[in-house]
Amino acid sequence: MARASTRLPESEPAVDPIGPIEGGAPPAPFLHPILHHLVTRGRLDPRAARDAMAAAADAAEPVVVAAVRGGEVTAAAWAEAAAELFGLERVAAEDLPESPPLGEQVSARFLRRFKVVPIAAEGGRLVVAVADPAEAYPLRALRLATDLEPIAVVATLEEIEATLARWFDRGPAALRRLVSDLDGQADGGGQEVERLIDSAQEAPVVRLVSQLLTDALHLKASDIHIEPFPDRLRVRYRIHGRLKEIASPPVRYAAAVVSRIKILAKLDIAERRLPQDGRARLELEGRRIDLRVATAPSVHGESLVIRLLEADRRGVALDEIGLDPDRVARLERILRSPHGMLLVTGPTGSGKTTTLYAALHRLDREALKVVSVEDPVEYQIEGVTQIHVRAEIGLDFARVLRSVVRHDPDVIMVGETRDPETADIAVHAALTGHLLLSTLHTNNAAGAVARLSDMGVEPYLLASVLRAVVGQRLVGVLCPHCREPHPADPAQRAFLAAAGITSEVPPILFRAPGCPRCDGQGIVGRLGIFELLEVDDTIRALIRERAPTQAIHQAAVAAGMRTMLQDGIAKALAGVTALEEVTRVTEDW
Repeated sequence: MARASTRLPESEPAVDPIGPIEGGAPPAPFLHPILHHLVTRGRLDPRAARDAMAAAADAAEPVVVAAVRGGEVTAAAWAEAAAELFGLERVAAEDLPESPPLGEQVSARFLRRFKVVPIAAEGGRLVVAVADPAEAYPLRALRLATDLEPIAVVATLEEIEATLARWFDRGPAALRRLVSDLDGQADGGGQEVERLIDSAQEAPVVRLVSQLLTDALHLKASDIHIEPFPDRLRVRYRIHGRLKEIASPPVRYAAAVVSRIKILAKLDIAERRLPQDGRARLELEGRRIDLRVATAPSVHGESLVIRLLEADRRGVALDEIGLDPDRVARLERILRSPHGMLLVTGPTGSGKTTTLYAALHRLDREALKVVSVEDPVEYQIEGVTQIHVRAEIGLDFARVLRSVVRHDPDVIMVGETRDPETADIAVHAALTGHLLLSTLHTNNAAGAVARLSDMGVEPYLLASVLRAVVGQRLVGVLCPHCREPHPADPAQRAFLAAAGITSEVPPILFRAPGCPRCDGQGIVGRLGIFELLEVDDTIRALIRERAPTQAIHQAAVAAGMRTMLQDGIAKALAGVTALEEVTRVTEDW
C-alpha cells in the first residue's frame, strides 16, 4: 500500500552525486552524462555542453532545463540521447495521462521541480516519465513516498511540462489552490471604489479570474456565470449548453472578482445599482478571445455573465454543422438566388448565427458585395463588410439597415430581426434585388411566418420574398471513446412509436457514461438538428391566406420536409447523439 502520509522533500541537488539509479555510463568529469553522450557522438559541441552546465549551476535548475531552454540541444534530441544511453523506453505525448494517477499524494511542486510525471501504478510498480534519467533522487523519493518500485521511461521536457500544466495549471485542482489563497487572506472589507480597485488588482484575484477564463477556454465553455449568494460566490460554466458548477471563491471576495472583470471590460466599478454591458479582448495561451460581459444587480451583490468568443476561430461549413448533403445542396441553390429572404429560426443559443456564417462562407465574396449587420460581430469573415450595431448611440438594426441598402450590396445579413421597423426594411430590401439572410426566435420553421406577420409584415409581401426557413436546435455529440449501444427501453420505444418508428425488436440507441477523454461528461461537442422549409406555390398561397402555423407546417411535411424531430431521431439511431438529447430540445413543440 502507498504511504500517503510520507512527504517528499521539495528541494534537492539537480544532479544526484551518487549517479543514475541503475545502469548507464558514469558521468564524465564536470559534464552531465547525457551531455557527455551527445558530445562523444558528435551531436553537440563541447563548448555548448559546458555552457549548459554553467547555466544550470547559475540558475540552480536541472541541466535538462538549462540545455533545452538555452538552445544548446532540442528537447527531442535530449530525450533520444537519454533513452539510448540508459536503455529506457521512449514514450510519446499521448502516453501521458490526462490526470494524476496518484491524485494529490505527490505535490505539484515536487513534480515540477524534478520534471517527472507518474504514468501508472499497478502490480507494486510505478511507471514514471522522466526528462533526465541521470537524476536518481526523484525516483528514490517516489519509492519512499509510495512504496512502489519506480520504473523510468523517457519523455521530452516539453511533453512533461505540458502534462504538468494540464494537471495543475487549470481545472479543479488549480482553482482549489487559488480559492485557498483567497480564503487565507484577510477580508478587504468595505465597498469604496478605491478599495475595490485595490482588491481587484491583488495577485490572487487576478490569478483567479485568469484561471476562470483559461479553464473555460479549455473546457469549450460558451459562458461563465458568476452569482453571489449569502454563503458563497457560485461560479458555473455553460459547457455544450449545460451549466456546470466549479469551485466557489469565498463570498467576501465577490466584489473584488466582479470588479476585476469590470476593469477588463472597461465598465464603471462604482455603478452597482444598474445593469452594464461591456466588451474586452484578451490573449489566452496564444489565442485571441473576445469577452462580452453583462452585469446585473441582485439581492446579494452583482451577478455577472461572460460570453467567450474566439476571435480567430475558423468558420464552419454547412456540411460540418449537421446538415446532410441533400439539404446542403438545396441551401446552396437558395444562396445563389439574386434576391429573396432566407431565415434561420430557433431559441437563443441554438446556433443560428453559426448557420448564417456557414452560409456566408458559401457565397462568392469576390464577385458579390456582402454586408452584415450584427450585435455583436462574433467572428470576422474575410470579404464581408461587417457592421457592429451600437444601440446606445442610436445605431440600431433599422438605422444601419437603411444605410446599408444605399451601399449597393448583393447580399445582406441581419443578425436578428427583432422589431417591426427592422422587419419592414428587411422585407423591402429583399423585394428590391437583394438576397437577405436573418434570424428569428421561433419554435419551428413554419412559425417564422406568424412572427413576421405579428411584426406587421403584410402577407402578400412575405409570400413574394420568402424563399426558405431553416429551423434548428443543438444536441450534444456523444463521446466516441465511451459511447456504448443499448436497446431502447419501453419509454423510449413509446416515444419512437409516436414519431412513427416501430419495430418488433427494440431499436438500438446509444449513451456515453463519461470518461477521462470527455472530462466525465459523455459529450464532446454539439451538432445541429434541422428542418428546411422551402416556400413553394402551396405554402405561398397559405401565407397570403394568413393560414395558421400548423397548416403551413403540415403542408411542408407533405411536400417532403424532414422535421427537426425526425432529423434528431435519425442522429440518435446513428449513434451521433442520445435520444434524451433530442427529446430535451424538442419537447416544447
